[in-house]
Amino acid sequence: MRINRVMAGAVASVLAFGAVAPAFADNDHRGRDHDRREWREDRREWRQDRRDWERDRREARRDWHRDHDRYYRPAPPRVVYRPAPPPPRYGWRVGYPYRNYYSGPVYVVNDYPRYHLRRPPYGHQWIRDDRGNMLMVAIATGVIAQYVLSGR
Repeated sequence: MRINRVMAGAVASVLAFGAVAPAFADNDHRGRDHDRREWREDRREWRQDRRDWERDRREARRDWHRDHDRYYRPAPPRVVYRPAPPPPRYGWRVGYPYRNYYSGPVYVVNDYPRYHLRRPPYGHQWIRDDRGNMLMVAIATGVIAQYVLSGR
């Protein structure tokens, strides 16, 4: 009889535990899913709060600049009108651009000894204007580097 009682108690406990265990497991799963939903909702709320905070910050900065720009705006730059330098008597100056360099035909001098000229440095060439003056001009920019006036 004693074995029957032990067996009956064991069977009863297994049945009782078997009926209760799935309920605990099911509740545990539902709780985790519920926690996930709450976490997602909290995250959405946090993101929305962050967007609201940034929008308020931008509006506050815009309002501040709208109210304070008139006090902190720098003065406009001074415009100083200077008269143009007088043109040289002979028409050329070192550092000034040769005006006709790109607009019309240019007579390039390659026979340096004939005109008693030195060889130009790299990137320069001697040209002759319509009055016979010799000008050393930078090829890329057209700026006069040196000139030799004719006797005319």
